[in-house]
Amino acid sequence: MKIKRFQGKTLRAALSKVRAELGEDAVILSTQTVAEGVEVVAAMDESADEPRAPQPITPQVQQPAPQLEEMVQELAQMRQLLEQQLAGLTWGQTTRQTPETARLLKKMLSLGLGWELAQSLLDSYAQLIAQQGEQAWSGILNALSEGISVVQHDLLRQGGIVALVGPTGVGKTTTIAKLVGRFVMRHGAGQVALITTDCYKIGAQAQLQTFGDLLGVPIYVAQSREELETLLISLKDRKLILIDTAGMSQKDLRITQQLTAGYSGLVPIKNYLVLSAATPLSVMREVYQAFSQMRLHGLILTKLDEAVQLGAALTLLYETKLPLAYLSEGQRVPEDIQAVNKDALLDQAIVLGQQGSDERAEKALRLGVGEEFFNAQ
Repeated sequence: MKIKRFQGKTLRAALSKVRAELGEDAVILSTQTVAEGVEVVAAMDESADEPRAPQPITPQVQQPAPQLEEMVQELAQMRQLLEQQLAGLTWGQTTRQTPETARLLKKMLSLGLGWELAQSLLDSYAQLIAQQGEQAWSGILNALSEGISVVQHDLLRQGGIVALVGPTGVGKTTTIAKLVGRFVMRHGAGQVALITTDCYKIGAQAQLQTFGDLLGVPIYVAQSREELETLLISLKDRKLILIDTAGMSQKDLRITQQLTAGYSGLVPIKNYLVLSAATPLSVMREVYQAFSQMRLHGLILTKLDEAVQLGAALTLLYETKLPLAYLSEGQRVPEDIQAVNKDALLDQAIVLGQQGSDERAEKALRLGVGEEFFNAQ
């Protein structure tokens, strides 16, 4: 508390001095008449001299009336409906004016290709379509094939160190068993070793151990990056080392904690993403985006026998340029895995596309929801 005496010829003069020195917040303790006039004793809290932090102003958000909310929703629905109608009219106009373009678009979408990729290929071959429509289909298929990369390093012949990563249920462990089975037939069990880092899923190690026992291949467990590096160094004489990792959802934040994520030890590891061919394109994109944090070197496509279309996988390969390593279908070990043949893969995609019905696709295009429909397949 700061206390001070002020004098003036009048009370008003004394109070003016108080305000001038102590401010408007000063407290008058007493006043008395003295020889010089009037004396005022005033006090003020010393903390009042310190600058005060500005108080945050909380804006008062006015909640819209229920009627206004309903209006906004109705306007949004009307806009969506108008956009769909315009898209439908555009499709009808395309069908009438450039029927060959419409036919090729439906053929690409019957494969299950993503909407953006189909439109891009149409734009690239617009001139050829206008001049020689029948030959444009072959050009589009060639462009699609050329846009897909293939891993040149054959593990089954040359060996290497590869970790299989990906979401749960895509067949990583079974794929490892198939690769090991093929490798053992060529080089013998003494040239291969298996490592598992899956310490999350109950029975994961037991399943791999069963495969290892049947093939006569030892199984090792690594629970840390230090253990993994020690194992890799000790197994450096093996021609092929395959690492089975824990399956994780693309939304799991622990993906970056996988032992092979960001691994920079003395022995290099290549991460191959494993994906089911039956996965919708939107989910494939999410999975790739999540696991690309692990620095991917290749893709293994599984469950081709369960897919009704292969366009989603072809679209992902074309968009990401991630090289394709192996194709797997069925549960037989080691028969149901093969090296990549792009022409055969495209032929299989075409056959599956011809087996499907175009009615739903045609309806989606007429209703103006073609993009949403095809990207959701």
